[in-house]
Amino acid sequence: MTSSLLTPVPRASRALAAGALWGALGIALGAFGAHALSERLSAADLAIFETGVRYQMYAALALLALGTAGYGGWPVRLLLLGSVIFSLSLYLLVGLNVRWLGAVTPVGGVLMIAGLVWLGLLNLRR
Repeated sequence: MTSSLLTPVPRASRALAAGALWGALGIALGAFGAHALSERLSAADLAIFETGVRYQMYAALALLALGTAGYGGWPVRLLLLGSVIFSLSLYLLVGLNVRWLGAVTPVGGVLMIAGLVWLGLLNLRR
């Protein structure tokens, strides 16, 4: 069987792909922060950046687990969208010194929580 980049994939495979790519980017950003940013950012800003990377990795691991377990749909979408908003807002906050983005970060956190709560409720019904 041959596959193509244009062949639709099941929802669980999308969760696995998102988790793998999000995790790879998280590792790259973590290394970038440790090596390139450690001398350029204040200790407080470096800690903010590391928080973004940490939550990105948590989400990546959760997406990998969800995909492995065969889940897709809204729990996966909310977890991914929430982690993008959460982490990206922190990266931009320190990278561009746009401090008001700190007010956006909790929106991402709420979306991640909503995705996990949705997943929990789905499993209570089983």
